Amino acid sequence: MKIAIHAIYYHPEVGGMESHIKDIAEEFVARGHRVHIVCGSSLPGLVPEEEIGGVRVTRTRWFGRNQVGWLRYVLASQRTFLRAARDADIVHGQGFPCALPVRTARREYGIPGLVTVHSSHFLRLAPQRLLRPGLKWLFAPLDHILTPSAELAAAVRLVAPDRQVETYVNSVNTRVFRKTEPALEDRGRAILVCPRRLVEKNGVRFAVQALPLILKTVPSRLYMVGPGPLQAELEALARSLGVADSVVFMGSQPHDRMPAILSSADVILIPSLMEATSIAALESMACERVIAASNVGGLPEIIDDAIGTLFRPGDPEEIARRVIGLLGRERASMGRIARQRVVDNWSAARLADHHLALYRRIIDRFHGSPAATADG
Repeated sequence: MKIAIHAIYYHPEVGGMESHIKDIAEEFVARGHRVHIVCGSSLPGLVPEEEIGGVRVTRTRWFGRNQVGWLRYVLASQRTFLRAARDADIVHGQGFPCALPVRTARREYGIPGLVTVHSSHFLRLAPQRLLRPGLKWLFAPLDHILTPSAELAAAVRLVAPDRQVETYVNSVNTRVFRKTEPALEDRGRAILVCPRRLVEKNGVRFAVQALPLILKTVPSRLYMVGPGPLQAELEALARSLGVADSVVFMGSQPHDRMPAILSSADVILIPSLMEATSIAALESMACERVIAASNVGGLPEIIDDAIGTLFRPGDPEEIARRVIGLLGRERASMGRIARQRVVDNWSAARLADHHLALYRRIIDRFHGSPAATADG
């Protein structure tokens, strides 16, 4: 099977969506399929064409990390994607803006197409009545829509009630993400790791605000792992709260170093205000870590009391109380349950199998296969 994928970001970009796309694409290749990804040249020094893990990657002009930049990139990359999709059996957009080049390729070549709506940004757009006709038009010809949370699926149905929408949970490469030798050591302190981009929707300021309350009970250090525009503001906040010595801003970290960083944590903290399904949470679970997370989006679909705890978003006092509670529990057995849950349900290999079976059904249905018709 030849699969053409349109994405905004791809490896070596670090992030949950990027890891998901890379993991399933390489699983497709391992099963003998051909994969061509078109993405943006979003980091300095990236080459226009290369092969990564058997996946052909074509990068096009980049316009910036914001909604206007993403739209300009999607429009400008359509011609390149049409070349990549010319002999494809199916086209797949990874991100709702990518539905535009997918629908164009579907129309030009008469091949089926689908999109995965990953981003929680869509949750803000879908309720806006002025945008709904455009979003409905965007999704109208697609053969299938995937979302990683029930909340996102409901938002898609709001704008495109006649489209087939399926909810699934993103994948984790459980061969890479597993308990390993810790990268961080903090004798006498609990290690709290917050693997989040430093942006508003991820609620990172509330992790810093909770820290003084945690320190009243448990000596701790908070490691913020991820880049973002809020770093200077968060550093100032930590100084104003008197906890600057207990917060470490690690910035962006290489993908292959993340298992050792996550394995260092006594508690993983996911304080998001909006979330689809957190790949960072799943990767942490695969590394046998317990999770303290906001009760938003897809997080309660993967986290419960057996492997962690949920708290009200934006509430530093409850974050502190829940983290302190987790630190007092027997976490090793909880971590083993967490990993087994990922292996059983959300490994990249399992999700690749699901995607390939879905692709075959869509292709058969699109071309009017008797078997597909019989299956409904």
